[in-house]
Amino acid sequence: MIGEMKQEIAQWAERFIRLPAIGLDISDRSIKYVKFSAGRGIGLEFFGEAEIPEGVIRDGQIEREEDLVAIIRRIAGEEERFLGSNAAVVSMPEEKSFLRLIQIPKVKPEEIAGALRWQIEGQIPLPPDDISYDFEVIEPPEDDLDHLDAAVTAFPRRIVDSYVRTLKQAGLQATVLELESQAIVRAAIREKSSRDVKIMIDMGRYRTSFIIFAGGTIIFTATVPIGGLVFETEIAKILGVGAKEALRIKKEIGLSKEAYEGKVFAALAPVLGRLADELRRVIAYYRDHTSHIHGASAVIGSILLSGGDANLYGLDTFFASQIKIPVQIADPFSAIRERLEYVVPPIPRNQALAFTAAIGLAMRGL
Repeated sequence: MIGEMKQEIAQWAERFIRLPAIGLDISDRSIKYVKFSAGRGIGLEFFGEAEIPEGVIRDGQIEREEDLVAIIRRIAGEEERFLGSNAAVVSMPEEKSFLRLIQIPKVKPEEIAGALRWQIEGQIPLPPDDISYDFEVIEPPEDDLDHLDAAVTAFPRRIVDSYVRTLKQAGLQATVLELESQAIVRAAIREKSSRDVKIMIDMGRYRTSFIIFAGGTIIFTATVPIGGLVFETEIAKILGVGAKEALRIKKEIGLSKEAYEGKVFAALAPVLGRLADELRRVIAYYRDHTSHIHGASAVIGSILLSGGDANLYGLDTFFASQIKIPVQIADPFSAIRERLEYVVPPIPRNQALAFTAAIGLAMRGL
């Protein structure tokens, strides 16, 4: 009887999670939100962005919960439909996460969680009672293996509690909390076969994240504090212009070697060189760990660029020339392109790149 009740509760919860939800991508300095409507096709109900003042969230940790509550409530006041369904799928800070690929003995499905917990305690440097975690079992290409691999994502419990508490005070119910990288992959990678290997580079204003997708799951993430603001600072410095003018030049000129006598390219090349060096380290990590990913190719097929600063002119060509691997600009609607109500999404592509994570979060309920 108890087992039947648990199954009914689980089925009810799954239906609730599968309702269209607001995708809420929260970073240190902004909130991006997306809501889809689901009928015969998928429509975009609304989307938007709000700035977060400096110091409200610092390195992924909410420092002033009451201020973040006020910001979310203000968004809800501006978007009449925002709280029509208060379910939210919310991104968690990459810099506070622990991602581990853990091998356990081959056990029954109901015993996986227990086996993983014992392993997690030895691999994540936090007391067991201070950890909130989720996992995804990597399906092997053959069924005769004597073990299972699982990708485990863990957070300090106090970080999770802070986000849940803040959202609840703002009138939202956090139905799912997940890494921003998980949402980005969900949106931008259409084919998620076990052999497919891609690296995603998500370039934001304040940081850049590297994501390895292999064996049908995310196996590695890394974040460096280099983003669009650094580009603008370097442009302003070399040309002697203000912040607004540097932003305009970045958007219009990008990596053109001809403009401004090549000074813009000369300003950005060293910064991008540091990102290329980090990318090389990420690639080396994968090549050293290929044997641990069942069914995954030993070759990285392509690199995808997402995030607002992926729009930088010539960025894909620059990375491709440095790494000798095909580089493409991601399509944030790739995974649901054939299900959209319209041929051309209502978000311009260059703007949609900045909403890749929010789009992926909102897709969780489709």
